[in-house]
Amino acid sequence: MHFLFVAIGGVIIGILSGFILVWLRSSIAFRMAQPETTIIPISLLTPFAVYFMAETWHTSGILAVVATGIVHNWESSKLKLTSTNVQLTQTTVWQTFSNILNSIVFLILGISLPTVFHEIARIGLNVTIQLIGLASLIYLTMFIVRFIWARYEDNKSSEHFFGPRHAPQHNFYSRVFAISGVHGTVTLSMAFSLPTHIGHQPFPYREQLIIVATAVILISMIISAIALPLMLPAQVTSYTPDELNQTRNDMVDFATLQMRRIISDHDQREIVTAQLQSQKGWHQITDRETIKNNYQSLLTDTQNFISDYLHSDQVTTHYQVEVINAYQKIITRFDANHQRLSLGRMRLLKRITHRLAKSLKHTTWHLGHRQFTKKQKQLARQKWLTQHADKQQQWADMKSGLLALNDEVINAVDHYLDDVLANNIANNHTENQHIDFVRRDLDRYFTLIRRDYSKNTPVIASTVYIEAFQAEYNFIQDQVKQGKIPATMASLLYTEINQAQTLQLQQAEQLEGLGDQ
Repeated sequence: MHFLFVAIGGVIIGILSGFILVWLRSSIAFRMAQPETTIIPISLLTPFAVYFMAETWHTSGILAVVATGIVHNWESSKLKLTSTNVQLTQTTVWQTFSNILNSIVFLILGISLPTVFHEIARIGLNVTIQLIGLASLIYLTMFIVRFIWARYEDNKSSEHFFGPRHAPQHNFYSRVFAISGVHGTVTLSMAFSLPTHIGHQPFPYREQLIIVATAVILISMIISAIALPLMLPAQVTSYTPDELNQTRNDMVDFATLQMRRIISDHDQREIVTAQLQSQKGWHQITDRETIKNNYQSLLTDTQNFISDYLHSDQVTTHYQVEVINAYQKIITRFDANHQRLSLGRMRLLKRITHRLAKSLKHTTWHLGHRQFTKKQKQLARQKWLTQHADKQQQWADMKSGLLALNDEVINAVDHYLDDVLANNIANNHTENQHIDFVRRDLDRYFTLIRRDYSKNTPVIASTVYIEAFQAEYNFIQDQVKQGKIPATMASLLYTEINQAQTLQLQQAEQLEGLGDQ
């Protein structure tokens, strides 16, 4: 009677507590603006609360937690597609904790094995064989129960997993289901929770129960590890990692080109481009030598384009020769050896050497002209401006002309590199990372020419990112319709796009929130 009270009482408390907590979390999910911040902590504390509640009533805390976990599945069916952020976040958190707890269970199992072996040696071979036979009988019973349930259960969920009952693969899936998984972890936890003494006497058969539970786990692990590779067909992938990377690169380049044609503001266009290009990932840069060669070649071609553009009728008819020549001298100072694709240590050493030489030259000049303090520098500047007052307007006109010409060169280079990217996409050239490198380095240099050191980053509207990711969706859909990529690859890329969109929109909302404050 006490056993029934402990077992059934734990299940009843777990079911009632589960429904109450699910109702509470569902109510919060429907009424709060950001329910995940409250629901996730409650969800994590639920098993502890249920366990201690059941133990307080002197019933089984473990069975109560298991019953609450079964009721917990009802919450997902109740929420359906509402509070999706709560469900996605909760699933991720619980998967993480589940992996950690499963690892702890097997760690405890491994730690307890020496004690189990010691107990086996103590009780003798005959008793050990009997316990292993009992464990085998328990495993066989579980296999039969699981197989019969999977074979004869007639509902939509079972048909979804195992196929129609009269289909040939139904029996096969039922056997796979019956063999799969590790059985006995909850039983082992309950066996370890048994007291060592009861009524001032050693708890009867406690060690034997632990041995049986351990044997059931080991048997299920060994049989599934041997049987499943023999039963299941060899895994066949419909695409290779290289094909996946190639399609992802094509998708990102397609969306990048679409957005660059829509966004008129240069700064916003570059920010969106950088965000989209980050989807490719730096780990995919494998052939660095090829990318470096492509980078140097495209950089040379772009510099030649700039030179030709500066001497075109479009420029010469609007700007003075002095302005064009001055800008030509400025742009020729762009040194490709100091750009992104230089090797790490050499690049850092060159930068340090360049900065030290520039600082030394600057310091030497001030020492030679006896300009040490800030006031001395201001007086020297005012004196120099007074002596060259007649040239100030000329210099101002030169500066405004250089800035205007620089803006035109920026737009011309953007269109030129966009045409290069469009041509590569049309010719199925997947590796376009060098175009982004050239674009970034030239844009950095153009910013230096403008002397635009503003740290205010333009805020990109969420609709822009939604449109960008929609372009990626459209690209994948077209590839599937044309039969160029399999459905499995499309599903993976859809998931990546969805995750990237969620992350980007969250960051955009945070920036907009800071802007409102």
